Amino acid sequence: MRASFSGLLEVACVLLVAASLMGGLGRWSWVCDLCSHFHLQYGLGSAAILVLALLTRKRWPCGLTLAALIWNGWVVLSVQNTENGALTSNPSLRLMTFNVLTSNPTPDAAIRHVLGQDPDVVCLLEVDTGWNAVLEPLRQRYPHQVEQLPHGNFGIAVYARVPVTTSEVLWLDRGRPSVRLDFEWEGKPVTLIAIHPLPPVTAVQVPHWQSLLQKAGSLAAGIPHDVIVAGDLNATPWCEGMRMLKAGSGLDFRSKAPVWPPTWGLRGPTMMPIDHVLVTDGLVVTKREIGGDFGSDHRSVLVEIARRRNLETGDER
Repeated sequence: MRASFSGLLEVACVLLVAASLMGGLGRWSWVCDLCSHFHLQYGLGSAAILVLALLTRKRWPCGLTLAALIWNGWVVLSVQNTENGALTSNPSLRLMTFNVLTSNPTPDAAIRHVLGQDPDVVCLLEVDTGWNAVLEPLRQRYPHQVEQLPHGNFGIAVYARVPVTTSEVLWLDRGRPSVRLDFEWEGKPVTLIAIHPLPPVTAVQVPHWQSLLQKAGSLAAGIPHDVIVAGDLNATPWCEGMRMLKAGSGLDFRSKAPVWPPTWGLRGPTMMPIDHVLVTDGLVVTKREIGGDFGSDHRSVLVEIARRRNLETGDER
């Protein structure tokens, strides 16, 4: 039994280190990129195996798992605080993104949660025609609405009380709608891009996932004023798709609050942060809250966004 346990411990150690390393190779393989989503799990697994290795006095498993623990901890904590400390303005813009789950058994509870939080802008994902009546309270509260319900798990609805100048439905990925909302906030223009790409779990779906994230980034890069991208991105902060979205677009989390806490799968071991809000350089996320369980496999993400001030002049950018 001692030899068997020792062998299993060593195998677990090797597999965990291998998966951690594969997660950094997502640029070359979508299978490796799948491994990049689980750095939280790798960190917890490393800590558990390290304790067992110490108890059984296994030297090389101790060394490997300690290295894995440090590496995965560093990756996770790299998004603990992504704001550089610049001064920001008040008041804040409150924005919520929430994948409410098409088959949600308690849709009324989900909508009551949104109404109770009372954000200025709401992005709802996975709303289909079955949600039509449930969404009526949001239509009554918010003067501007963009809804694309007949798209099953990729239906999308955006509601806003800010002064909207233009809005349009974007078809950045075949058959799956996104929304662009241009509005005025504190006398300056802001553009919201709400998206929901396919989950990157097969060789067929990965190119669509990457394409939508790249197109959203390219769209943001071409807009001369502040941009917000929000939604269920099916992307953790450490994956290749997130890198593609941020590359050359000016988008980043820019959050004083950590963005690693899980927003999906909180009922199981595969929980991960895949619902996000990213902003361009003129904006800062000053607060980020994750909602409770309202029938969806996702949790809502509510952020408060402020404008960054120029440190030299004190003026808003």
